[in-house]
Amino acid sequence: MLLVNVWGIQNDPNIWGDPKTFKPERFKGIEDYRDGFRFMPFGFGRRSCPGEGMSMRLVGLGLGSLIQCFEWERTSESEVDMSEGTEGISMPKAINLVAICHPRSTMLNLLSQL
Repeated sequence: MLLVNVWGIQNDPNIWGDPKTFKPERFKGIEDYRDGFRFMPFGFGRRSCPGEGMSMRLVGLGLGSLIQCFEWERTSESEVDMSEGTEGISMPKAINLVAICHPRSTMLNLLSQL
């Protein structure tokens, strides 16, 4: 059995400049996980996630809907702490992000029908 350390690949400073810093723009030119095997969120090969195609479409749809339908604001003026927690395998945030959302006035009619 071959086990690949995907966390090690995705946190390798030889592949990613400053891998511990949150920089979402570093993934801008990557179209899929086969682009040099640098980013593999769904695994690779025969045992990769079968729901990859659906999830890649639904995450964008869900995020776009949240941005379109709601106004978002922070509960405090302090910077968002992006440090990682230690619990679990999904790398949760050390301090949870708390935000307030209000429906946009143009979306009230649509949201009231749901």
